[in-house]
Amino acid sequence: MPDPAPPSSCVVLVPVGGAIDPGCDDALRELERRGHPVWRVRGYSAVDAARNQMATDALAQGYDELMWIDSDVAFDPADVGRLRAHGLPFTCGLYPKKGPRQFACEFLPGTPAVRFGVNGGLVEVRYCGFGFTHVRREVFDAVRMHHRLPTCNQRFGSLLVPYFEPLSIPEPGGRWSLSEDYAFCERARRAGFGPLADTRVRVWHVGPYRYGWEDAGGGTPRYGDYTFHLPGAPPGEPVPAAAPPAPPPADGFTQDWFTAHVPLWERLLTPLAGRPVHALEVGVFEGRGSVWLLDHVLTHPEATLTWVDTFAGGADHAGTDLAGLEGRFRANTARFGGKARGTVGRSADVLRGMTGERFDLVYIDASHEAADVLADAVLAWPLLRPGGLLGFDDYGWRGFPQPERCPALGIDAFLAAMRGRYVELHRGEQVWVRKTA
Repeated sequence: MPDPAPPSSCVVLVPVGGAIDPGCDDALRELERRGHPVWRVRGYSAVDAARNQMATDALAQGYDELMWIDSDVAFDPADVGRLRAHGLPFTCGLYPKKGPRQFACEFLPGTPAVRFGVNGGLVEVRYCGFGFTHVRREVFDAVRMHHRLPTCNQRFGSLLVPYFEPLSIPEPGGRWSLSEDYAFCERARRAGFGPLADTRVRVWHVGPYRYGWEDAGGGTPRYGDYTFHLPGAPPGEPVPAAAPPAPPPADGFTQDWFTAHVPLWERLLTPLAGRPVHALEVGVFEGRGSVWLLDHVLTHPEATLTWVDTFAGGADHAGTDLAGLEGRFRANTARFGGKARGTVGRSADVLRGMTGERFDLVYIDASHEAADVLADAVLAWPLLRPGGLLGFDDYGWRGFPQPERCPALGIDAFLAAMRGRYVELHRGEQVWVRKTA
């Protein structure tokens, strides 16, 4: 969906209390590349003071849209555009708290269940956390006028409006002390602006691993379509109402996990453009990365891309409709003709049969199981020429509850075994090395 206004009109506000999660940082850099101003603000011991000052400063500088993103939230940069494209005053993505099986939001009383993922949509909530929240100027103006909020701190030369001052409100079971984000929601609701959550937006709350929607309601398998049942709620139909399933597209892309990595790829890989480079991609999904390589790196007439994929997904794709995935990949790469060739099959089987081939670039983004990642790396290493580049995706992926199953362990084990035979070029959400021997 296109942004309704230039990205420069929407400032991204990131209160930083410690380190920024690598996945969050990569996505923030991509937002900057797309033209969003990004403010990473440190130095506040109280998050309400930080939010008050950041909101006051952003509005004073003329920004009409404020996109709040917490530094421990990993996200798809395209979802910022999704929230903006609604054209609504107050929207957000939902995510769970770290540890307890609860969402960082308060659903409206009487809500029985909420759909997330491909069958999600806009759902009104009472309160939302501000880890991934888009608010337009009109909401701040209404909150200030309705509640007659004062302008504070004139004597310090740094004006501040207390939009996020914590509140205490009466509830049937006693008074409730609202944190700064819930307090803002309460003020906004009284001023006529309740938050709407887009439950198609997947936001990860990063702690010991990435907390996703499913962690609020049960175990940790990941699903493309998920329904959260509110504890103690009366029976009823989930919101939003179910829509008839649409057939998967024959071409194009339905997911974008790649775009956030473009700045890194431009820095590391575009120096190979114009050379007769031979690349191997283990795991291609719909081919977004493949198309980028073919367009920007494999530009020499003799350059080629060899790919491997099952197109069946893995354990983390349980519940995801992968019908037509292989056809979409082939349609997306069809214009490159014979420059892109590959094999449908398990990478462990296919790589074992490629002993006579050599590559200048290998990119591994297949299974998320640590053992599979390790096996792919071990089998691909002999195929990589000295001086060639090896890249791993999903170093920060924490989709399994057991850390030992996640890709980082497999990547670290491989690099430890190969120490002295490579130079590390980058470590973040992705890891890239250059083979030296």
